[in-house]
Amino acid sequence: MRVKVPDGPELNIGGGLVGSVLIGVLLLALALTSFFTVEPQEEAVVLRFGRHVRTLGPGLHFKLPLGIEEAIKVPVSTVEVEEFGYRSIRTSGRERTGTKTIRRGYEYESTMLTGDLNIVMVGWDVQYRRSEPEKYLFRVQEPIKTLRDISQSVMREVIGDRASIQVLTVERAEIQAEAKEAIQRTVDELDMGLQIVEVNLLFVDPPNEVIDSFHDLNKAEQDAQRYFEEASREYEEKVNKARGTAARTISEAEGYRQRRVNVAQGEAERFISILQEYRKAPKVTRRRLYLETLEDVLPRVKEVVVTDGTGRSPLPLLELGRTAPSARKVEKGGQP
Repeated sequence: MRVKVPDGPELNIGGGLVGSVLIGVLLLALALTSFFTVEPQEEAVVLRFGRHVRTLGPGLHFKLPLGIEEAIKVPVSTVEVEEFGYRSIRTSGRERTGTKTIRRGYEYESTMLTGDLNIVMVGWDVQYRRSEPEKYLFRVQEPIKTLRDISQSVMREVIGDRASIQVLTVERAEIQAEAKEAIQRTVDELDMGLQIVEVNLLFVDPPNEVIDSFHDLNKAEQDAQRYFEEASREYEEKVNKARGTAARTISEAEGYRQRRVNVAQGEAERFISILQEYRKAPKVTRRRLYLETLEDVLPRVKEVVVTDGTGRSPLPLLELGRTAPSARKVEKGGQP
């Protein structure tokens, strides 16, 4: 478009406007394709013409514009779940929301053969993280499908190594730990860039045709376990009580033995001391022993009879230890 200015030359303003618009659009395209943001739970794998050049963490980053470099964001902190033998469906209503578990239609995943050739229905999930984004994107073509195939293969192998009663009752924790280790080992061998967080057995049931018999068996197993625990507690109580009684009896016997030994040693030392004194002065020692014996014996004698040296007749006895009747009356306040 040409515009003629009075008393001046013609100006071509159409070409300049189009050029300005093109330059503005180009600059906007450069700005929009050069900067990108990575969220805190993500990492970005940057490709240059389809080839991995770097991996970036959270924040604002720059890349070459116009498709020269491409940034693929991968959630690395989010724990995701793959379900087997069932599916969880989130439900919502007027009153509340929740999760509904559906098993029907997934029997092909849950039906497994045990080591004793019985069939059990197993439902489990595998929780994982994309720990290494570049390996997750490029080492395996379909990593999630591959993870599901690995998980089913490992779980069938672990279940197949055990008897049905073990699987249905007491070895769930061992099965989870062994399956987690085996899945992680296979994932690492394939260099898939995944970290297995947890493997959870949600249900292990017998087929519907024998579920009533299994419940009876399970109840019997629980009763046997309870009886065993009660018997063990009673055994421990009685054994501990018997051990305490034995220890107390031994302690008392040791104390009695030590007292008897001490008394015997004291008596022996006393006898030796008296013997030594007797050897020094026999007459004095005999008389002292005689008097000490009388001091010990006489207080326990009710009546004392004294005779003269010839022993013909007893001497008059003065009953000092008894109170006369008249004296007792005076003591009580009566007349003598």
